[in-house]
Amino acid sequence: MVYGGGLRKPLKVELYNAILYNTSYINDPDALLKPLFGPPVVKSEVFSFSHTQYYVNEMGSSLQKYFAGYSFQIYPDDILRHKLVTVDLERSFMVEGKRVLNVDPGYVALEKVVAASTKNFSHRIYLGSNIYADLQLYRKKGRFRSLPWTFFDYKQEFVLDFFDELRNNLLY
Repeated sequence: MVYGGGLRKPLKVELYNAILYNTSYINDPDALLKPLFGPPVVKSEVFSFSHTQYYVNEMGSSLQKYFAGYSFQIYPDDILRHKLVTVDLERSFMVEGKRVLNVDPGYVALEKVVAASTKNFSHRIYLGSNIYADLQLYRKKGRFRSLPWTFFDYKQEFVLDFFDELRNNLLY
């Protein structure tokens, strides 16, 4: 440990992917992601992504989503590399110039949940290579809590349970 204002190495975090896909074109996203991340060891339930029309023009209307965690930890700055890999993967499955798969990697730290994004916004921090860090949840009084900009699906109780389960891996 360094004292007196010196640099400190960050703690490792748990990697996850938020996986949105069109069921008309993709039936097993885990099979597509396995060569890159291995099989998921923790998954949320799969749910219909119908609370917003944001992706319908690009991806269609048969959208499902889930969150998947993996058997390895990363340093927080590794999220940039993982997001670039998933952008390439998404491009490889495009149909008529439109995505049918959207994979947003992120990480769970003891104190927060961060998603990687290709889109800038007031609360997002630039990491490099056109990738931004997006704080989605913070930890207070023993649970993850949302912020004004937190995505709707990140606020769902079963998704918060998923993030808690991943966070528990950091405690052991």
